[in-house]
Amino acid sequence: MSIGYKRNRVALITGSARRLGKDIAVTVAEEGYDVVLNYSSSDENTVNKTVELIEKCGVRVLPCRADVSNVDEIKSMFRTVEDEYGTLDLLINNAGMFENVDFFDIDEKLFDEFVGVNLKGVLFCSIEAAKLMQKNDNEHCNIINIASLGGILNWTGYIPYCMSKAGVIKFTQLAAKRLAPKILVNAIAPGTIVIENDENSSVKQSEVSKYPLKRFGNSDDITSLIRYLIKENKFITGHTFVVDGGRGL
Repeated sequence: MSIGYKRNRVALITGSARRLGKDIAVTVAEEGYDVVLNYSSSDENTVNKTVELIEKCGVRVLPCRADVSNVDEIKSMFRTVEDEYGTLDLLINNAGMFENVDFFDIDEKLFDEFVGVNLKGVLFCSIEAAKLMQKNDNEHCNIINIASLGGILNWTGYIPYCMSKAGVIKFTQLAAKRLAPKILVNAIAPGTIVIENDENSSVKQSEVSKYPLKRFGNSDDITSLIRYLIKENKFITGHTFVVDGGRGL
């Protein structure tokens, strides 16, 4: 490294090839971070399109396939990050599994899948990220966990999902206390978020009546908060920001 060289900060966003994860990755790139784009099942065309969007922001992007429910793959991914960048400044645990399932249809395999992606992945990605973050010279690094309003409210059609997201909220508090003061750990708990041009969206428009603000959320409602947390925040940790248009009321 040449004298006087100032490196870009480095961010890893899990599940960032599409939907909300893609919008988060582009937002982080716009803030000058090099981006490690994690994905698991997304196809090559989808990944390449997201890579192009990030590169237009003038930063480096490193696509990295890893199943976050698999600890060996998580460790391999973070070894790659260390080899390529030597450090990490921001982790956003975005990858998640969401599915409606009746109480009596829950089986062990399905439950393990929810916990594996939504909770175990958050824990072990955070452990590996914190190892790298503790080595760099920034005053504060950030871990941001994408939780859910479902981790707070009682959605009986989504029990494994709600249980796993409630775990993310509790983990956020525990990690914030353990990793302070170097690493700030916060969570965002979105209500219904509608992604523009998402053909897989199954949102029922009739549900909007439950929102006092009379609309669903969008990516900007989440990414604007992320901008604040990575640019301005110096004194908030262990907090879960509920971004739900008043739905929880």
